[in-house]
Amino acid sequence: MIWFHRLLRIDLARQTATVEEVPAELTAAFVGGKGLGTCYFYREVSPRVDPLGPENKVFIAPGVLNGTLTPAASRYEMVSKSPLTGLYLDSNAGGHFGPELKLTGHDLLILEGQSPHPVALVIQGDAVRFRDASHLWGRSIYETETALRAELSDPRFRIASIGPAGERLVKFACVSNDYSRQIGRGGMGAVFGSKRVKAIAVHGTRTLPVADPDALMDAVDAALKHIFENPWVPHKREHGTIGSLDDNHTLGIVPVHNFTRSVFEGIDRVSSTVFGELVEARLACAICPVACSKGTRWRGGSESDGIEGPEYETAALLGLNCLVDDPQAIIHANLLCNQAGMDTISAGAVVGMVLAAADEGLILWGELGLSPSMPRGDMVARLLERIARREGIGDLLAEGARAASEALGFPDLAPQVKGLEFPAYDPRVSPGMALAYMTSDRGACHLRTYPFGREVSGVLPWFSLEQKAEFVKRQQDEKAAQECLGVCQFPYGIGLLTDDLPNLLSAASGEEWSYERLCAVGERVWNLSRAFDAQLGVDRRADYLPRRFSEVPMPDGMGAGHALSRADQDWLLDRYYRLRGWDNRGLPTPQTWERLGLSRFADLPTC
Repeated sequence: MIWFHRLLRIDLARQTATVEEVPAELTAAFVGGKGLGTCYFYREVSPRVDPLGPENKVFIAPGVLNGTLTPAASRYEMVSKSPLTGLYLDSNAGGHFGPELKLTGHDLLILEGQSPHPVALVIQGDAVRFRDASHLWGRSIYETETALRAELSDPRFRIASIGPAGERLVKFACVSNDYSRQIGRGGMGAVFGSKRVKAIAVHGTRTLPVADPDALMDAVDAALKHIFENPWVPHKREHGTIGSLDDNHTLGIVPVHNFTRSVFEGIDRVSSTVFGELVEARLACAICPVACSKGTRWRGGSESDGIEGPEYETAALLGLNCLVDDPQAIIHANLLCNQAGMDTISAGAVVGMVLAAADEGLILWGELGLSPSMPRGDMVARLLERIARREGIGDLLAEGARAASEALGFPDLAPQVKGLEFPAYDPRVSPGMALAYMTSDRGACHLRTYPFGREVSGVLPWFSLEQKAEFVKRQQDEKAAQECLGVCQFPYGIGLLTDDLPNLLSAASGEEWSYERLCAVGERVWNLSRAFDAQLGVDRRADYLPRRFSEVPMPDGMGAGHALSRADQDWLLDRYYRLRGWDNRGLPTPQTWERLGLSRFADLPTC
């Protein structure tokens, strides 16, 4: 068996830790990672809790294959109630923290309550130390991890921490591990800050209970063969995610000037080629054959001002979306977010929104503390610093695009669904991505499913509505299953495209796992998260794009003239709900709840 069937529950208020059993029926139904975290979250957290109050909890779950030799099995999940959206939230990261957490001998870590002072949790097996972290409060992510690593005097520890943005409860603050791997979306860093958890350090000493080591190695060899035969992998290894920037700009889907257009005149100055020439290091997460991460350096700072990135989303949203055509300014913005611990997607969307509003005269430059004569990159840096410190206008912008736009009087400008800001794909140019944003269980997200790749390759008809609901629903379930296993999508593709992942889990667990069984796990997760949000009023009314994306066509690029009307959105939602087994409001039916066996673990709320 690959499970320890143990969880570690940490009471921050009492500063105690207890070990509890994880029943086998839960691991059989939810596996690990996102599934196990979501199940416990649904059972233990009331939808009515304040996300930043002591009653909210954080569920930290390594993927079930973390710690094995499975290629790219490094990703772990955090699940909580989001302070940004007020809804269900899960987010995951790679690096080395997840496997190390798994090797402490726990399938799940639960943080509850609120510490009376800043604390760093140090976990070795069942032993938990509560170290006072008052001296680390106020320090950046980089400073915190470096200082704590020196204090522990043991390089085997892996550390996750928050920066000043999390301490100040910025609603899109991150938790960062291994310096630059981010639990990025939805404000998990603010939840940590509210609990006064500055950092968690883990060191595992347990041996994983793999059922059949020989069969697992055979499955690993087969997976590696398929990974190295995948023509997409060398491109990611050579260029990283930013290698998509030029092609996506040509295809007309990259947001420019707060998602008002898609053609950026300065693209040649911030192209994938330009950033490729600035790469100083190639980096990888634990046991990864791809090594997609690229290290660059801000030349306006010190020798220590290096980053992993910028990634595609960062360059697009803090660059083109903010009309920044200076690669060093984009790297600087990335560095500021990494040091403060802020999601670059939400940050780029929020900053791009208010800069566009100022350009249109909807807000005065002086209200932003800026001058229109400033270089655009300096404007972005100034606003990011103010958001991280919650100073001036930054205090409002730290609440996120939806709240800030409503307070400032231009709610239609916010690019968001359910309060989570758009990633760097304009949904008018991809009906599939539009449906992905509309139906994502945490708000607008490109990581639950990625139909745009299939649209532009011709597998799906690009601007047609046909086949999009079927593809999105299926891949959402597959991707949720991936996130239970703890594997990265880059070597394998998004979803369960081969038999490799079921075979790896079968060998590791000693149980028979098929594609269908794993997809059922993904379905259970989707129905639990929807049922949680339904108790907060989320239904069909929350599943639409902002009005301007249905009423204002894309003005330029390959998507010129396209928008997704409200009628088109209804057509997609009707079909998607039927495939999910939800009613016409978008809520799980009792029949679906029973079909998935969820009644054994949780009640279906009446909404």
